[in-house]
Amino acid sequence: MKTWLAGFYQTKDTYWDFAGVFFGGIGFIALFGQLLSELERQGPTNLSFTFLIGYVMVFSFWLMYGLRFQRMAIIVTNVLCLLLQILILLTAILR
Repeated sequence: MKTWLAGFYQTKDTYWDFAGVFFGGIGFIALFGQLLSELERQGPTNLSFTFLIGYVMVFSFWLMYGLRFQRMAIIVTNVLCLLLQILILLTAILR
């Protein structure tokens, strides 16, 4: 177990940056799909405003975290996801 942990903590930052962009991309795709669904939907949104505003706050925090620690993968993915989440929120508000 100690060997695995030692290897885990010594993993190159570039691997984590790649993984961050990859998983951030999955989040982006999920949000983009939700935005398209909201734009096609007739009538009021099914999404709660707690969910919508909560994720704006979450993506804003992680963006600030990425800026503070200068982690480009976190910055890029959270800028994109924050923009999509704001668009989803605006779509829900304007219904």
